[in-house]
Amino acid sequence: MDKIKLTIEGYKCFEEKHTFSLNNITLLTGANSAGKSSVIQSLLLAKLLSETTVDNTESGIIPLSLMNKKYALELGSYNDIINRQTKTGNITFSLCNIDYGVDADNNEDDSVKSVQFSMSSEKKTELKGVFCNGFTYLCADRKAPHYEYLETDYNELCDCHGSNVGDVFSNHQNDDVFSSRSLYTSDKSKLLIQLDEWCNYVFPGIAIRVEKTGTQMYKLKERNDVAPNVGFGITYALPILVSGLIVPEGGILIVENPEAHLHAKAQSNMGYFLARMAAAGVRIIIETHSEHIVNGIRRMIIEGKTEMSHEDMTIYFFQDKDGEKNIMEFGMDEWGNLDEFPVDFFDQVRQDMFELTKFGRKRIEHHEG
Repeated sequence: MDKIKLTIEGYKCFEEKHTFSLNNITLLTGANSAGKSSVIQSLLLAKLLSETTVDNTESGIIPLSLMNKKYALELGSYNDIINRQTKTGNITFSLCNIDYGVDADNNEDDSVKSVQFSMSSEKKTELKGVFCNGFTYLCADRKAPHYEYLETDYNELCDCHGSNVGDVFSNHQNDDVFSSRSLYTSDKSKLLIQLDEWCNYVFPGIAIRVEKTGTQMYKLKERNDVAPNVGFGITYALPILVSGLIVPEGGILIVENPEAHLHAKAQSNMGYFLARMAAAGVRIIIETHSEHIVNGIRRMIIEGKTEMSHEDMTIYFFQDKDGEKNIMEFGMDEWGNLDEFPVDFFDQVRQDMFELTKFGRKRIEHHEG
């Protein structure tokens, strides 16, 4: 897949224009509150704009609420999303050379809950085409395990919290999934089989099933154990596994913190899974604080079982030092070595060991003295 370009200017921490090239698999890593979530929000706003139905788009103005449960957005009002340092107060975005943004002159009344976006009807149609192959966003706040779940009206794709994952799995479990997304099988097989393969890879010995308990209720079960007895790790990971297997080729899957509630090996194997889905044609965008996720992706690419190249992965590392935002873009070479290894990029073990050694020597010197 070709990279797609996202440009942000004037939105939140992005005072100046910054362009991101979204690769087959793109990782957003680094400091908290340094801009990673703002990149994802920019994509979510584009998706919302593409879904809007308004009576008159010829005016070039589309009102959009920044409070949206479907994509877990709670962005407030216009004054909450502008960068305070910009002189114009305008916000501009561009995705695949399709411009969308917010003009300050159209948003002077802050009492209006919706924000007036500027976009022509033609551009809106083009933007809709960017997401036409499928789009799934899984936020960091995924559904905790429950004893029973309600069936939903929407069971084609997982919602942002993964709360309908059992319903989605039940709806798709007999669908064919091509071998490019399979861990072992060479021919296409059912989602039920593929999910078993990947569950057992990430969580050895685990097999997930959906059990109907009524006309509008179901249980997620691992063998004979219901979800609350299985634990957060599996229920947090399940929407990622199901979504990766069913998002159509050419679709987009955004995952925040895929490492949540997973131990180190499971994190690495989750990274491997996401890279395999990217190799199968799903554009994957990940926000992560886990070196194990990154290393699992590197491992999958370098083992050479797919046609995915080291050039198909991009890492953006966000730093915030002394009030200055810095974003580094890098990848890895054909041997799996990272092009860059900046300070604070998953080197906390090294830093901690240095401090432990330093203070350990001081204690020895103190006792010897």
